[in-house]
Parts: sequence; structure tokens; C-alpha cells
Amino acid sequence: MKNKYIFVLLFLGVLCSSCSISVASVQKALKGDENPYYYYVVCKYEKKSRNLERAYQYCKKALKLLPDTSLLYRETITIALHMGKNEEALELLKKYKKKFKDSPETYIFIAKVYRNLRKTEKAKDILEEAYERFPKNEKIITELINTYINLKQFEKAKKLLLELAVFSDRKPQIYYTLSRIYLIEGNKEKAIEFLEKAFKIDPNFRPVYILLGELYRQSGMYEDAERVYKKVLEHSPNNLEVLNRLFQVYVDQGKYQEAEKVINKITLLNPGDKQALLKRFLLYLKEGKAKEIVKEMEDLVKKRPNDTFVKTILGMAYESIEEYEKAKEVYLEILKVEKKNEEVIERLANVYIQLKEYKNALKTLERLLEIRPNDHKIYLMMADVADRMGNLKLAIDYVKKAIQINSDDPVAYFLLGVYYDKLGNWKRAEEAFLKAIEIRPNYADALNYLGYSYILREINIDKGMELVRKALEYDPENPAYLDSLGWGYFKKGNIKEAYKYIKKAYEKLPDDPVLNEHYAEVLMELGRKKEAIKYFKKALEIIEKTGQEPEPGLKKRILEKLKELGVKR
Repeated sequence: MKNKYIFVLLFLGVLCSSCSISVASVQKALKGDENPYYYYVVCKYEKKSRNLERAYQYCKKALKLLPDTSLLYRETITIALHMGKNEEALELLKKYKKKFKDSPETYIFIAKVYRNLRKTEKAKDILEEAYERFPKNEKIITELINTYINLKQFEKAKKLLLELAVFSDRKPQIYYTLSRIYLIEGNKEKAIEFLEKAFKIDPNFRPVYILLGELYRQSGMYEDAERVYKKVLEHSPNNLEVLNRLFQVYVDQGKYQEAEKVINKITLLNPGDKQALLKRFLLYLKEGKAKEIVKEMEDLVKKRPNDTFVKTILGMAYESIEEYEKAKEVYLEILKVEKKNEEVIERLANVYIQLKEYKNALKTLERLLEIRPNDHKIYLMMADVADRMGNLKLAIDYVKKAIQINSDDPVAYFLLGVYYDKLGNWKRAEEAFLKAIEIRPNYADALNYLGYSYILREINIDKGMELVRKALEYDPENPAYLDSLGWGYFKKGNIKEAYKYIKKAYEKLPDDPVLNEHYAEVLMELGRKKEAIKYFKKALEIIEKTGQEPEPGLKKRILEKLKELGVKR
């Protein structure tokens, strides 16, 4: 059996001086004499071979022969823990502590064992004992700080960190840890204070500048975020991570020219960065340079004809300038090569919708459904297409299929309510809206739709206004919600409040035919007939131009009103 380990012994004898293995000890071991080094090497070999029981036995033999070796204690205890022999491990741990109580490493190891056994309080106790004996030992202080943090004893952790900062040369790490504690406590200002201290000492310490820059960005302190990232770039001008973060800071501020310079540098440094290419495309759209990005993408496709990602961006660029036929051509070309490219399939479906090729849109979504049969949102997209086709019964069938897959999605019930309402089945519509609100009580669109319906139908105007007010709590500037509340006041005869809310809504959404009708009605009540006629006419023009009637009977109502006012078409 010993021959089995000859190579291992000789190999470790050369590479592992800590094991003190010599050729003489190998020879002695092979003669049959008990040799602790031989037992230890076999223990290590068996452990590596996952023969833990044999490894444990050999380590215990080695420990018996060399009871004053801390390494053997740690190895034996570790194997015992891996085997689940926790009681034996703890007994060995007591002996280990007694023998090596003057070494800081002893306490650190014992704390680690307790943490692995999920006895964090015991780990804390042993580290506090160690701290009393070795008050200037950085490793012990660091371990104790981490333990305090795990136990959420933040004040103790902060106190120790500040003590450690006095004599440690790891101040940036210490200040960074302090900042993380303050963030956990919700004290962002204090966190930034310590991050700035760390950043001043070492502006290239990544965890610090990443967190500091992001905190400034999230707080809207963009100039400070810029300062941090620019400082890092002074030392590391081609740091792609920092360049990307600086790019986002510029975009957030609407500094698109500066953002363009940065993203151009990123794409120059890393031409294969697909995300950078996408960011550049989206930036050009924000800048109103859609045609420029189309030309750029067309040129890039010529250079990289097999790059489907570039082609996808080209398709998106065509969509942005409403060149849907060209977008369709690009997406179909991609799908010849990548038949299951989900993003492209979804985009193609959207292009078909824009082109009003609804049957092709449904077929494309069915293709997506074959790839993701349990994605209920695909059925909701198909419902939207069916609604556009004017087939409300089919739309309802699709929504019901979506609900069969996911019965907890409030959007599905909301759409079900909308389609039932369009179909004239108010009872079913109301049930669906109430279900949507039951699942998501803060679902503003559902609250507004149901509330407005109560007002419009005069089912319960007060209840309807209550629901709309609740929707406005979540989205106070939404013009549709403002209009609903204004219409509630109109129905109750409070024209002054009706005018206030509907005028505000109209200013935000002047091309909505319903809003124009409501505004005209309020103006009529205020005796401003000429103005009212203007908005009735505008509402009619919008309906005729778009071919869409947001409320059933809206066009008929407006025509009758104009006739009543003696206005000829």
C-alpha cells in the first residue's frame, strides 16, 4: 500500500517545505516505521481523492505523533467538519486553542469554524477575546469588524474601524467599509463623506470610485459624479468601465455632445463592443440624428455582412425613421441565418403591426410562442394584434390563454376588462378590472379606467372620483387621470374644478379627441361657444385623420353636438 504514495511523497518533498518531507523520512516510512510526515502526506492525498474517512484517520495518526503542530490540528479539524463530525471537531478545537493560545491565527481559525457552523455569536466571543489579547492585530480587528457587520452590530463595527484607521495603512478599504455600513443604515451623506476620504487617498481604488460615482449619479449630483470619473481617467484614460459610467452621467444630464465624444472613444477602443454600439445608436436617436445612424449602420453592415447584431441595429434604425419595409427586409434576412433569434422575431412582429400586416404579425408571434411556450406575455401581444384587427372575441381568447399560464398578472385582467368593455359586456369588464386591482392595489391604469367608467356611465360618480384620485396619487401628472377627475367634477356640476383639471390635461395631451370633446363641453358650460366649437371640430378632425375612436360612439356624439350648435360640416 505504501508504494501507492511513493510519487506523492517525493513530489511533496520537493514542493512543500512546510511538510518537512525528506528522502530519509520517505525511506523510513517505507521500512514500516511510524512517520508523521508520511501520515500527513497520505492524509492530504486521500483528502484530495475525496476519501475523507481515510484522510481523517491518517491526519489523526500524524497529530498523535506531532501534537504540537498547529497545521495538523487545523487540517484534522477541517476534515472532521467536512465529514459532519462536528462534536469531534469541537473537541479538537478546544485542545487546539489551549495549545496555541498565544497565536492570533488560532483565534481567527476558531472564529472561522464557528462561522461555518453558523455560530456567529461564538465567533464574535472568540474574536473579542482575541482583540483583548492582541489589540493592534489588523487581521483580528478585521475579522471582528466583519462579524459585527454580519450581526448588524454597526456601532461596534464603526468604532473598531475608526480605531483601525489610526494605525493601519489600509485606510481606503477601512473608509470604504464604513461607507457601506452608513449606506445600510440609510445615511447616504455620511457614506459619501467616507468615500470621499478614501478617494482622496487612492483615486484608483475601484470599489470606492464605482460606489461614489454611482451614489452621486443616483442623487442627481452629476457634476460630482463627473469629477470622480474624470479623476480616475487622468490615471487610466482608457478605462472602459469608467468611460461607460461617464457616458451615462452625460446622458442623464442631456449633455449629448459630451456623451457622443465618450461613446465614440469607447467604440474606437473596443470596436467589437456590441453594447457600446447599441448605446451609440440610442444616443443618436436622442440627438435627432436617426438618418445619420442609419447611414452609419448601412456602411457598417457592408463591412461586417455576417454580423447579425449590427444588422439588428440597422433594422431598429429603419424603424426609428418609419422605414418599416426596409426593417422587415433586414429582419427576415437575419432570421434566415438565426431562425430562433427571439429579439428579431419580436421586432419583426412589431414591424408587421406598424405595416398593418396583422396576419403576418400573428404568425410571427406564434413562431415566438414555439420558442417560449410558457411566456404568457406573447399571448397578450397576440391579443393586442387581434384587437387591432377588430376581432375582440379572439383578443379575449388570447388573454384567457395568458391567464391560464400566469393567473397573477394584473395586466392580463386589465386588458381583459378593456376588451370586454369594447365588446359591450360591462359586467365582465368590471369583474376583470376589480381582479386587476385586487392583485395590484396601486395599479394606476386600472384604477383610472374603472373610476372613469363609473363616472362616464354614472354608475357611482363619487366612487369613480375616489378611484381616479387614488390613481393620481401614483401618477399625479398623468393627463388621462386629470381628465377623468375633471369629468367627474363636470358630471357633478362643479364646472370651475372641471375646467381646472381638464384644461391642465389638455395642455399635456392636446391631440386626444376625448380630451378635446371634454374641453369643448366645459367651455360650452362657461358660455364660450366659439371656443367650444373649435375644440369639437378638432376632436372630429383627429378621429377622421387617425381612423381611431377611443370611446365607442364618440364621433357620433360630436357630430350631433355640432349639428345642435348649427355648425355645418
